[in-house]
Amino acid sequence: MTGHDRRRFAARGRFLAVVLFAGLALVVGRTVQLQVLEHDTLTALARGEYLSDLRLPARRGQVYDRHGKPLAISVDVPSVFANPAAVVDPRTAARRLAPVLGLDLDSVYQRLAGDRLFVWLKRQVTPEIAAQVTALHQDGVGITKESRRFYPNREVAAHLLGFVGVDGHGLEGIERIFDPDLAGEPQVVPTVRDARGKAVLKGSVDPERRTDGSDLRLTLDLRVQHSTQTELEAGVRAAHAKGGIAVVLDVGTAEVLALATVPAFNPNQAAQSDAQTRRNRAVTDLFEPGSSLKPIVVAAALEARAIEPGATLFCENGAMRVADHTIRDTKPHGWLSVADILAKSSNIGAAKIGANLGRDRLAAALRTFGFGERSGVELPGEVAGLLRPAETWSTVSTATISFGHGVAVNALQLGAAYRVLAADGRYLPPTLIQAVLRPDGAVETPPVRAERRVLAEKTAARVTGMLEKVVSADGTGLLARVPGYRVAGKTGTAQKPDPVAGGYSADRYVAVFAGYLPAEAPRVVIVVAIDEPEDVHTGGAVAAPVFASIGLSTMRFLGVVPSEGQAGPPPAAVAPPVAAESTLVDNRPPLPAGRKVAPPGTVPSFLGMTSREVLGVYAQLGAGLNLEMVGSGRVVSQDPSPGAARAGGLRLRLNLANQ
Repeated sequence: MTGHDRRRFAARGRFLAVVLFAGLALVVGRTVQLQVLEHDTLTALARGEYLSDLRLPARRGQVYDRHGKPLAISVDVPSVFANPAAVVDPRTAARRLAPVLGLDLDSVYQRLAGDRLFVWLKRQVTPEIAAQVTALHQDGVGITKESRRFYPNREVAAHLLGFVGVDGHGLEGIERIFDPDLAGEPQVVPTVRDARGKAVLKGSVDPERRTDGSDLRLTLDLRVQHSTQTELEAGVRAAHAKGGIAVVLDVGTAEVLALATVPAFNPNQAAQSDAQTRRNRAVTDLFEPGSSLKPIVVAAALEARAIEPGATLFCENGAMRVADHTIRDTKPHGWLSVADILAKSSNIGAAKIGANLGRDRLAAALRTFGFGERSGVELPGEVAGLLRPAETWSTVSTATISFGHGVAVNALQLGAAYRVLAADGRYLPPTLIQAVLRPDGAVETPPVRAERRVLAEKTAARVTGMLEKVVSADGTGLLARVPGYRVAGKTGTAQKPDPVAGGYSADRYVAVFAGYLPAEAPRVVIVVAIDEPEDVHTGGAVAAPVFASIGLSTMRFLGVVPSEGQAGPPPAAVAPPVAAESTLVDNRPPLPAGRKVAPPGTVPSFLGMTSREVLGVYAQLGAGLNLEMVGSGRVVSQDPSPGAARAGGLRLRLNLANQ
């Protein structure tokens, strides 16, 4: 071999070595790419060729009221499923199953003939249907248990609780907000494919392997909620109104004891109601508070020393010009004290107090009471309300906001603001949740809510005294009196905005009463708002009686002993008619149908009446009776008997029971 040949051979050797090394490097690189860089992706693809997981929902946690009474529970119901790969003859199987399940033959066939590992044929069937399916002994078709949500109290607290869909996930209310806690962990059932690619369930569908969701304990008191909803429904019917809202708050803790909305719906059959009916109006709907805002304005002015507690203001004999607008009262008044401005619901007096306070301080005060911002309550859809920045207020808007127009709130916000007056001047955001009860036994409580000082105690006490005068013969809220208990509160009647014509509607109102009791040591705040009552539309005539009924039953449920000497209103306080706050009408409720006015000087028959009907008749009797009611439901006996002589100071005892 010549030297030239040796050099060529050596060059070829080096070239082959480079090629072999490059090839080896490519193999190693590709191996690293597949085994390291793309390991997870390729593993998932490979796993998908022979293995798949079936996820079945867990048993949903329960929801209880503050005393452990069930509000929402889950019960296991049978559902029919199929493994199409195990069905030998899908068409024959479909012919057998469709009549039993009440389904279309073609839809059942399409499911059985597919290539999925698992399909639902029909979910949440009756035990009878499940037994019929089992009796068919159809290969590839089985029965499993699913959790179905059940609301044992039907319409009671429906808007607050919400409801779940067929897949077990919360769609509204508490069910939606706490869905991650309530839902739990689904059961995972692995499936594999055999050598021919057919799917086979490797595991079994076993409901006992599901992880339960957490339970919730709410602040709600089912007894108070039921009574609140019942009385609200009665009030809406009596007023021929479009709807209504009622909120009951615990003064000490700001916990929601009841939250009712009318019209109601049955969450067990949520699909049969429309979205408007299911809307939780207590947090989603805004209304102008009208005169029910005046105590807040007075409190802010007293706190800022813009007025003195004993001050009197001239109310312009019923009409006052502000810029190019005229503000009017329903009755002409001259000089009124601050307390009388609230008792007689003078718009002019409130406007003057607001002017003394000034727009900037008034706007800041309203925000410290929680207006214009969400309260943070654990419910979906809460609106922040409407409170424009102070710099956009005109002289006229400052005046109108002072008596509750030009600002919008929801019922829960208004209740939280009145709680400031009842709780010695302290604001605490309302809450619905007492605890989350984990499956392992752990109990989780919500974070501590920050409380802030809004008013001095003496300011809150002064306003409370003024609000007691509202619920007297001199005020607009006489029908809010609760026998045996001192009440502090305020009526409100607001015209609704007209979205078509602009301005305010001439015949659509929201009637409001907001207050608390017992006034000397408040336990609960109650807000009632009746939407679009017909005929009589004032808060004193429409909302106040509902407040009284709710207040009376709530005091009994909470075990609050009536005050000494407070068995009923002082006789002289009942005789005069109730003053109207926005129209000159006799706003006493009519006697129940079929009842006749008792002959003068005698005790009428209250037998068969509800507590609300009793209060309506009682308010029309005038002097001569001190009322005491025991129990709940309808009157079953009374002492003295009907027809007895009605002497001055006579005590009338009515015993009520559910018949």
